[in-house]
Amino acid sequence: MFSDHIACMLIIDPETGRILDANPAACKFYGYEMTELLLLNIQDINMLPAEETARLRQQAFERKEGHFIFPHRLKNGEIRFVEVYSCPYDSMDERKLFSIIFDVTDREMYKEDLFCEKELLNTTLRSIGDGVITTDTDGMITSMNKAAENITRWSGEEASGKPVDSVFRLINESDGAAVQNPVTAVLDTGKVVGLASNTALLNKEGERISIADSAAPIVNDQGVMFGVVVVFRDIRAEKARQNEVLFLSYHDALTGLPNRRFIEAELRSLEERAKLPISIVMGDVNGLKIANDVFSHEAGDLLLKEVANVFRECTRKRDVIARWGGDEFLMVMANASLQEAEAMIRKLNKCFAERSVETIQLSVSLGCAEKITVEQPIRDVIRLAEDAMYHQKLLEGRSYRNTVISTLLATPYEKSMETEEHAERLTKYCKAIGNVLNLSDQALNELSLLSVLHDIGKVGVKHDVLKKPASLTTDEWVEMKRHPEIGYRIAQNTPDLAEVSELILCHHERWDGTGYPAGIAGEEIPLNCRILAVVDAFDAMTNDRAYRKALTREVAIQELLDNAGTQFDPKIVEIFVTVLQCEEAVV
Repeated sequence: MFSDHIACMLIIDPETGRILDANPAACKFYGYEMTELLLLNIQDINMLPAEETARLRQQAFERKEGHFIFPHRLKNGEIRFVEVYSCPYDSMDERKLFSIIFDVTDREMYKEDLFCEKELLNTTLRSIGDGVITTDTDGMITSMNKAAENITRWSGEEASGKPVDSVFRLINESDGAAVQNPVTAVLDTGKVVGLASNTALLNKEGERISIADSAAPIVNDQGVMFGVVVVFRDIRAEKARQNEVLFLSYHDALTGLPNRRFIEAELRSLEERAKLPISIVMGDVNGLKIANDVFSHEAGDLLLKEVANVFRECTRKRDVIARWGGDEFLMVMANASLQEAEAMIRKLNKCFAERSVETIQLSVSLGCAEKITVEQPIRDVIRLAEDAMYHQKLLEGRSYRNTVISTLLATPYEKSMETEEHAERLTKYCKAIGNVLNLSDQALNELSLLSVLHDIGKVGVKHDVLKKPASLTTDEWVEMKRHPEIGYRIAQNTPDLAEVSELILCHHERWDGTGYPAGIAGEEIPLNCRILAVVDAFDAMTNDRAYRKALTREVAIQELLDNAGTQFDPKIVEIFVTVLQCEEAVV
């Protein structure tokens, strides 16, 4: 058997590992002549470290282990995997180690390929963002990837061997009713099955998770089914985004109210259902442009939001209120008469009168109309409500503008160091200079109005900037220098003040052209502005400010003289100094 068997056989000294004998099959396999093999130790062939080879050889000799897989090197340097069966045997009163060796390289390589393929599959399943669950043909779970564990809150170890229904529990999102598990449907039909769009998973913790899901049979090339694979994903964030897009398509992003598209659909539905009478209330926000111009568009947005809040608070549950346009709101009151709509307007007006944003009191011009017959187009009713609203706006317009201007005039006194006495002193001295220049009554009236309104634009400057006790930063100066333009826009938007709007814009220009906002110089600057610049500077110097104490009249006059021809019109300085000196002489 030793000589003729096709299996490789070696006889080895158990202590030294020296090869004592080899059969022809071994010589052929390793590529050595018999004489060459008998000169080698098994360590010369085995690729394991010598210490490890000796340890395993000893275990085989002591019958503790008899089966091994080794990498052996042939004479030509090739490495082959061999399966070795070793055991001791007695020969002539001496125990030796007998080994039978089979070349299993192809088998081991195949096993390695299978292992790599399995590892790749496991890595792929772990890496997939979707949950994956596999079952056998009885619907028992055989595996779960990490994503499936995270969504279901079951570990793979816990879920293994359990019925898929006990781990993958599905319900209808609308009514909470149980939904047939897709694994059952696949096992029954052998076909791919998907879930309805409103399906949710109840995880181990009882949390309801919206999912998208499909299940497919696991079959081999012959069509034999081995189980089912379920692929699913958490779509809560996706649904939230879809709902947000849907919400924004029918709602105003700023106020959160339904938009024009929504309300038009609602009106069509009401007409079809003939919920008569239908009353329409139309509202237009007063003062939005002033809020935008004076306090920035952020303040204008706050104004619109507050108006929307009032509508929400005052309207009935069955009423629908929408943002109809830029500063217009529309309310639909189903089953409401014109008298009920008028009562609603009175209620809204009362609420608006109690609310304000910045210093602007809420004011909305409101009008209403009623649809009482099926034949009457709803568009005509909206137009009648709009006409009534504009009529009310004309009636309220002047009164509201006067209220706004009074509020704005009071604001600089509250926000800064300016006082009403300051405005009175400016008026007094400006008119004194105007009289010396023989200005007309109209020019003197404009000069008096400018004295009162020149700093109205400071309502748009931050309180802490106006009252800062130290030097302003570059950014703060930029904000401060905006107030002539803000004041100009306020005056332009108010017919009663339009005549002084250009003067308000230019009241910080300098004689030498280094002023702001336009940098005009000399007599290009309106005369009234040149007069105000001198008087305002003198009054500022001779009264306490947050950043310094008042200067004496003498020091202030000298400052005016020193800056004549640069900051101030020298002729106006000369006249004003004379006015002051005459005043002192009278005293």
